[in-house]
Amino acid sequence: MFALARGIGVTERLHGQAGTVGVALFALLTQLGDVWFLFVLGGGVYVAGSTVPRLAVDRRQGLFVFALVVTYVVLVSTLKPLFGLPRPPGAGEAPAVGWLPPILAGVFENITTASSSGFPSGHALGATMVWGGVALVIDGVRDRVRFGLAAVVVAIVATSRLVLGVHYLVDVIAGVGLGLAVLGACYWLADGGTDPGRVLGVAVAVGVLAMFVDGSAISGAAAGAAVGSWLVCRRVADTVPIRATSRGEVIAGIVVLAIVGGLSGVLYALDPPVTVAFVGGAVTGGGAVAAPMIGTRAT
Repeated sequence: MFALARGIGVTERLHGQAGTVGVALFALLTQLGDVWFLFVLGGGVYVAGSTVPRLAVDRRQGLFVFALVVTYVVLVSTLKPLFGLPRPPGAGEAPAVGWLPPILAGVFENITTASSSGFPSGHALGATMVWGGVALVIDGVRDRVRFGLAAVVVAIVATSRLVLGVHYLVDVIAGVGLGLAVLGACYWLADGGTDPGRVLGVAVAVGVLAMFVDGSAISGAAAGAAVGSWLVCRRVADTVPIRATSRGEVIAGIVVLAIVGGLSGVLYALDPPVTVAFVGGAVTGGGAVAAPMIGTRAT
């Protein structure tokens, strides 16, 4: 009954009226809530946030934002298979675009379709948690600006999922609502974002649950990322400088992020056995947390 009640007509109306150009535009905007972009955002705030004028984000707060990314990934890996609710009809079919070069056709299909379970919206959940987390830890910008920007991004991402026809309205509302609740709980647990290890500990627990609920390569990689991040955090949390000490250190740290992020993309593309995915996820998460320390030693 709940699965049927999710289809209240909003998705059909927005998706049907968007047209090819509208779908293409919102396919780009939805990337603001995609896991790859949130990884770049969270990792970037962690590694380089302290060097950006007026942001005033130290490494502990930056790691808190990255911990939110990890928590979001394991949470989605648990909830989607747990509910197992379908997406709108046609969610796995990309619109025909005659003017698109053939070399980009595969990319366009990937960013405009979805095939996993539909409840809750992972994009809405992740955007709320991570963009909201960024707004919470930035001190050098007025409240109205930082929270307003986060709210606008979340609204755009949530709307994009409807325009693309891959979620029902109930899915995105649930994603935003749950994202706010989890963000608030994590911020409180981490003592205002200053103790990110606690959030990563929660991510480990949820990641283990995801392995039992789903047991796929995706959940394995998510659980591995949580475990790797938590273990390395315990090891280096007290040794990583609160603020970056040089531009070279930041560049080296970003290179490390790019490498482990690339590994994550390879895992997603190859869909390896669960054990391989778990190890690869652990390297990705642990490498990202260790990136500032590696950058410091490399320079």
